[in-house]
Amino acid sequence: MQDVIIIGAGPVGLYLAKRLEKRLRVLVIEEDKNIGKPVHCSGLVSKNLFRFVKQDRAWIEHEVNGALIHAPNGKKLRLKKRNVYVINRAGFDKHLANQISSRIMKNTRAKRISIKDTVKVETNKGVYESRILVGCDGSNSMVARHFNAKPRETMNGIIAITRERNHDDFVELWFDKRVTDGVLWKIPRGRKTEYGGMGNNLKFNALKEFFGLKDFEKRAGRIPMGPPKTYFNHCLLVGDAAAQIKPWSGGGLVYGLTCADIAAENITKAFKRNDFSESFLKRYEQEWKKRIGGRIKAGMLARGMLKRMNNAQISLALSSANRVRFLMNKLDMDYLVK
Repeated sequence: MQDVIIIGAGPVGLYLAKRLEKRLRVLVIEEDKNIGKPVHCSGLVSKNLFRFVKQDRAWIEHEVNGALIHAPNGKKLRLKKRNVYVINRAGFDKHLANQISSRIMKNTRAKRISIKDTVKVETNKGVYESRILVGCDGSNSMVARHFNAKPRETMNGIIAITRERNHDDFVELWFDKRVTDGVLWKIPRGRKTEYGGMGNNLKFNALKEFFGLKDFEKRAGRIPMGPPKTYFNHCLLVGDAAAQIKPWSGGGLVYGLTCADIAAENITKAFKRNDFSESFLKRYEQEWKKRIGGRIKAGMLARGMLKRMNNAQISLALSSANRVRFLMNKLDMDYLVK
């Protein structure tokens, strides 16, 4: 029997395994054959990432220094953001996997969960048992489904990768209600260019038409917004499985790693006290909400406003933001404050 089973060998699950394996026996279960694939997200991150993982040029594709935001009326807002990196997510995930000694069972799909005094996870390769289960299995989390833990909203996230070399200094963003109720983007990736967007009903045809795309590699995923309950008897949800993402961008890497640290601390305490009850594990959610909950809540309010606004109102809002861009330049892209 294991101490901890982590379902999902994405960056959050792998990082959590590394945090726990010095004291506990950890098993990581991953449904895909290869770590890091398929890729579902952009990998646009701030220097905050390096609070958790040592920087390695092997998985950094490009560095940008700001964002150019296009309003529906054609006006532009230019923001300066230094130390923003475009990373190769597959390479990053493999780097994390190489850092841990815990067993990673790839090509292993978790089918069912049962929880009594221990946790039993039934997979296509057998049944595995532990004292604590952690769902790090993304926006389509089977662990979250087991507890009927649903995010408030789920959006489509789609990406088109072209072979255009692009070393531009700025990411570009577009807000246009004729295309999406979310946002569209263009990210320079050095040897390639990424076009993407998120929205409730956004499809590749809309992306193709808006940017005039022809040949491109498709990537897609679901973006959960508005966290559900994240603690249960013998179980926690972390990362996208817990909708611990930034509603203004859909990014969740730094938030997921932040919550993985908090989960590791509380799991360690649970073993010291031999208490894996919901009432004890509740402190995990209390602590992560204290750290990032207010920012997610503010982001959800902004998301609600964007859904209600029309293009004229969006243009007016961005025009107002342009007058205080010196203040916006000081905002941290993850935490909104320096």
